[in-house]
Amino acid sequence: MLIKKIKTHTTAMVIAAGLTLTSLGLASYSPPALAVAEESSIYTITVWKIHPGQHIAFIEYMQEWEAVYKIIKLPPMKWYRKISGDSYDFVSVSPPFDRTAEHEMERVGKERGLPIGYNYTLKLNEFVDSYTSTIVEGPQSMAALLSQIDK
Repeated sequence: MLIKKIKTHTTAMVIAAGLTLTSLGLASYSPPALAVAEESSIYTITVWKIHPGQHIAFIEYMQEWEAVYKIIKLPPMKWYRKISGDSYDFVSVSPPFDRTAEHEMERVGKERGLPIGYNYTLKLNEFVDSYTSTIVEGPQSMAALLSQIDK
């Protein structure tokens, strides 16, 4: 009877721990799949929708950050404007954010009077209705993609 109680108690603890880890996202965590790609072919693509009437202010604001990137020798985002299609306004393509340069970027931005940290987000929200980002690898041909698949 004692062994059955211990087994039941142990099982309950394992289930509780599993539920806790799952609720924290730890049990199903898997690292990003960046390791399979050449770093030079990884980009962040962001689709931007700007508040009506805020396009010029947004462009001017992002131009100020472009100047910061130039000073600290990071490649700036490449911008594309919508000419037809969906309700977005701009698409930007950039290398993934360089965390090692973050402090330098904030230092130079602050020196230039730009908001940093959470204040950056608050300022950005004055112009941006919504945006979404994704990390991609490419460009690649369909043949190159097929060559990566185990059949």
